[in-house]
Amino acid sequence: MSDRAVATDAQPAQTNAGGPPPAATVPDPRPLRLARQVALSVWFWPTAFAALAVGWRLGSPEMWHDELVTIDVATRSTGQILGMLANVDAVHGAYYLFMHGWTMLLGTGPAAVRLPSALAMVLATACVALAGRRLFDHRTGVAAGFVFALLPTVTRFGQETRSYAFVVLGAAAATLFLLRALERPGFLRWAAYALAVAGTGLVNVVALTMLLGHGVAVLIHCWRERRWWSVAWFTLATAAGAAIAAPVILRGMKQAGRQISWIPDSSPWTVWEQVYGSTLIAVAVTALAVVGLLTHLRRDALARTLSAALIAALPVPVILVAATGDINYFFSKYLLFLMPAWAVLAGAGLAALRRPPLVAVALVVVAALSVPGQLAMRDEYSHGWYTYPQARAFKPLSYSEAAQVIEAGYQPGDGLAAGGPWWWMHEPGVRYYLPADVSPRNVFQQRSAAQRNELFAADCGNPARCLRDEPRIWVLLPTVTDAPLTGLSKKQAAALTERYEVVTVTHVTGLTVALLQRRG
Repeated sequence: MSDRAVATDAQPAQTNAGGPPPAATVPDPRPLRLARQVALSVWFWPTAFAALAVGWRLGSPEMWHDELVTIDVATRSTGQILGMLANVDAVHGAYYLFMHGWTMLLGTGPAAVRLPSALAMVLATACVALAGRRLFDHRTGVAAGFVFALLPTVTRFGQETRSYAFVVLGAAAATLFLLRALERPGFLRWAAYALAVAGTGLVNVVALTMLLGHGVAVLIHCWRERRWWSVAWFTLATAAGAAIAAPVILRGMKQAGRQISWIPDSSPWTVWEQVYGSTLIAVAVTALAVVGLLTHLRRDALARTLSAALIAALPVPVILVAATGDINYFFSKYLLFLMPAWAVLAGAGLAALRRPPLVAVALVVVAALSVPGQLAMRDEYSHGWYTYPQARAFKPLSYSEAAQVIEAGYQPGDGLAAGGPWWWMHEPGVRYYLPADVSPRNVFQQRSAAQRNELFAADCGNPARCLRDEPRIWVLLPTVTDAPLTGLSKKQAAALTERYEVVTVTHVTGLTVALLQRRG
């Protein structure tokens, strides 16, 4: 039977005696036209790829110290968060408050708490593609979006429960909004730019060095157009954005000595590799950016090309000079905000190939170069390896394995003693992976971190008086040792030695879990 016969049988002819023939039903073309426009837009395919790349194994890597700090602070009350920010971590305050609301709605599961960062990086990809189109052309925008989404650090920090993805989004959005405001000035466009500047300053003060490149770009534009009103608009917008972020900036400056004085000095190229999360990608993107700059230094594109180059490069020497003081600001995670601008220049370098097949092949090569970094940053303990591709700064810690040990042997009434520096977050980390009904009391804790408006708790001055005749006590240490009591303070070890004996010692990745039982 023919297809035509089937169609005829399925829809028999209707008689309409004496009347005009029925009008043919024509599907509304508007949804199809909209879908086609979206599919052909400069941002769609890079953004879709970024969503897949960032979403891959989103909840799989083990939580690490910084993420556990975020969860610990975000799950406190609003008053407790504000009280802590007066003492420490003011620079992360806006992010903590946002995550406080987020966790109240969606909980604290690994994928749930990492989802905001993933969404931020996906939106940043769209901003990169749109900025690339405005600075150069459609082909550059698409290539820039894909380059950005292929950077190992983009997908890595798009999966971290910290504010770095929001910093990148703020910088990318600010650049895009600036270009839109220069293209067609208006109050709403400059207001959007001011809000992007404020948002960036609220999550990372160092990223505000982007304003130097933005300011020079505004001057170049005004000189070229022979109209100077944009200078006034830019000044007002940056002043408004800085004013909104001023409380965080001022408080953060006072706390800087405590928070980031630990950052070691490293060579600029070492840090540059870490910013990309790959030596190969660092070389490739830097080289492509140079090609993009050189191939667009022609009369009709000179102003836009110089603006793009200054936005990407000008913050680097400024931060390097600032890092010569007592505090090192030239740190890989603090420089991630530069990646959108460098991706745009690299996209311009790829677009210089002109023919779409050649651009596609070049993007495949970039993707291949990114594979080692992408795989390394999807490892189970990859989130603690923020120095990649250099050696780890510290060995991995498996809080989940330690939690499994305690859960398997837990009995109601058990206590817990945690030794070692608090910044390993080993006790909060293990508690994060323990079920809600497995919650041994910290026998030596006098006041919790939330009660102290701090990041760490306070222990009893007299440990022996803090014990409550617990039948068993778990000892948790952020190291591997067969003598668990040596990891506690002398007073704590003496109090436990007098009343308890070590029954079992279990080693997991980077941690020691020991079980003590009461004598007699």
